[in-house]
Amino acid sequence: MGKESNYVRVMIHCPVTGRGIPTGLTAEASTWQARPIGLNRVSCPACKQIHAWSKPDAHLEGAGGS
Repeated sequence: MGKESNYVRVMIHCPVTGRGIPTGLTAEASTWQARPIGLNRVSCPACKQIHAWSKPDAHLEGAGGS
């Protein structure tokens, strides 16, 4: 069997609906704190707008209210 993936989705909260939305990125929880992430944009499936976000806005799925 293959090795289980330790990667989870990087999420933000939609500022319009408050729902957790995926950013399109994944990360390992063990390296998340040290991972540099700059300014990004994501098309929001919840409100259909484009949201700008950076690392302080993000969390790993399952660890930040998503």
